Amino acid sequence: MGAGKSTVGRLLAEAMGLSFVDLDDRIEAAAGATVAGIFEREGEAGFRARESRALGEACADEGVVVAVGGGAMIADANRELMAAAGTVVWLDPELQTLLTRLAAEPAGQRPLFEDPEQARRLFDERQAGYRQADLRVGVGREEAAASVAERVAGLLEGEPCAT
Repeated sequence: MGAGKSTVGRLLAEAMGLSFVDLDDRIEAAAGATVAGIFEREGEAGFRARESRALGEACADEGVVVAVGGGAMIADANRELMAAAGTVVWLDPELQTLLTRLAAEPAGQRPLFEDPEQARRLFDERQAGYRQADLRVGVGREEAAASVAERVAGLLEGEPCAT
């Protein structure tokens, strides 16, 4: 949450001449509800099931950059799908940067962000999954998304696909 995956992913896809898929947008379109609404109606388990289905569809597409939600890397099956589809990139800002970004967003937009302590727990719990990405890209506190996308594009040069 708050790492800049959607913004950087969109810029990266444009720079590389690829299509862009924001997995949360795809999930919302299929469900006819926001992520927060899905969490409220179906709980996290319902959302994760939708996320896995949408990820399978997105990974079947060719020539795409897919921005996945922060929890997608937790599930082994999701990581396997992404690894088979292309290069998995982990945008890795410091925790304080994430907390600052999340605090600036409207309340209720992120169902798993109730307070900074919860965000810290999720950050710690998800690290093992994130470490399995092919590329880890540190993101500076004040670094512009365009700069991050440019660095990622350089790292991916010649790779088959970015997820």
